[in-house]
Amino acid sequence: MAKDKSLIREENGVMYKKAKTWHIALSMMTGAGQMAFYLLMNGATYIGNANFGILVAVTGLIITGSRLLDGITDPIIAYFLERFNSRFGKVRFSIMFGWLIMALSTTLMCNIGPKMDLTGGVGIAYFILCYAIYIIGYTFVSIAGQINMSILTNDPKQRPTIGVWSTAYSYLFPMIMGVVASAVILPRFNNIQGTAYFGTYNVVAIFVSLFFYILACIGIAPYDIPENFEGIKSADSSDAKPEIKDMVALIKDNKELQRFIVAATSDKLAQTIGSAAVVSTMLNGIMIGSMAISSILSAAAMLPSIIFAIIGARIAGRKGSRAVMISWTKICIVMNIAYAAYLLFAPTQLVGGIFSGNITTGAIIMAVTYVLFNFGNNAVKMVVSVATSHLRMDVVDYEMDRSGKYMPATVSATYSFIDKIVSSFGATIATLCVGFIGYTTTAPQQGDPLTWGVRLMTVALMIGFPIIGWICTLVAMKNSSITYEKMEEIQKNISDKKAAQMQDQHGYKNNEEGKLLRAL
Repeated sequence: MAKDKSLIREENGVMYKKAKTWHIALSMMTGAGQMAFYLLMNGATYIGNANFGILVAVTGLIITGSRLLDGITDPIIAYFLERFNSRFGKVRFSIMFGWLIMALSTTLMCNIGPKMDLTGGVGIAYFILCYAIYIIGYTFVSIAGQINMSILTNDPKQRPTIGVWSTAYSYLFPMIMGVVASAVILPRFNNIQGTAYFGTYNVVAIFVSLFFYILACIGIAPYDIPENFEGIKSADSSDAKPEIKDMVALIKDNKELQRFIVAATSDKLAQTIGSAAVVSTMLNGIMIGSMAISSILSAAAMLPSIIFAIIGARIAGRKGSRAVMISWTKICIVMNIAYAAYLLFAPTQLVGGIFSGNITTGAIIMAVTYVLFNFGNNAVKMVVSVATSHLRMDVVDYEMDRSGKYMPATVSATYSFIDKIVSSFGATIATLCVGFIGYTTTAPQQGDPLTWGVRLMTVALMIGFPIIGWICTLVAMKNSSITYEKMEEIQKNISDKKAAQMQDQHGYKNNEEGKLLRAL
């Protein structure tokens, strides 16, 4: 990357490397590309049934079981990427190779497979193979996207903004792609999600994702260079590339990574439980009395969530990710306790009555209160989410200072592996819990009687579990040393260690020009 002095910021004697805003905006489009495939594969149950005659229940088991493979592939691919370099870069290779693998697997599944008339055991085996190939490709792109965040910048004021772009894409693109799928593609096939529909949808997903991945590669290209992946070589080492033993030591000895995983995965499990389909039905279909309000609020909450992502990024840039996680997690707990009281004791079904024409003063008050709680809850969670994303990048630098090894792929893969295993239990836990209030042979449906059992279980799953997760976050972060001041010290340590290494190797003098070159 060109030595641009405008991309260097000095604070308290530490030289920070910045990235151009448009580079960040393009680099984070890996998420938009992934969403194209993710939304397509949301219909995997229909694909298996329409193309290969697989029973819906069997397809569900295959997809659930695949999460184990999904977790296993993370550390394997992370190890490969930590040691891999090419003339086309590390990140760009991973993005495009991942795209190629995903495009191959979905084409085999949606376009080629149906023409082969595969049914029965052969059809199931073919579907499983294609899905496994898809997971491998998806993992390559996922890890590449996480590496992006670490190599773009080490400036604590700029790093949180990376999460803002990622959040914006995660809200906007699914909405746009959903409209294309349901309003443009589906009507061409008589609104039937069958073989022809998924064949066309797949072609659209492949080319749309390719467009975003190419833009992402353009954005990350100036930073996807070997020197940005170098660790700090010790005096008795000729190779700073991570080994298996280094990856094991990272997991075993890096207390900050362990704290981050406890905080992030406990929150993720709780949120997965609270967002399960049965919980949404009990909240909107039974307690509120209208499933339609769920879709309306999801679309309306987009702008406030993005605004609060920007606010969260600014606060994290001033105070550090740990401080923001602690303070805003406490706000989450307080707000959700108030939300729980509203759901337990307010006449919530008046809100749904508005959609039936029963518009009263009480109904309007209840509706406004419900909307404010929803928007407020999403907003404060978004601030915590941005800070959590920032903290993962801090952990990468903490490990580099601790061991001299630069392992962004391993940090991301370790978290991802545990996260996928833990969060896979979310829907199962929610389903088991609703069984205690009588839903053992049937699922909750809109219009079911609103009993105290439904109220208590909805609040327990949607609010109780997240509060437990936030308490785990507070406990984990209490003893964390990754403060804003500590990260400033870590960046200075890394800069000094690299300066000494460069002086040994190239004879650089410890002057301002040398500092500038090392920061760049």
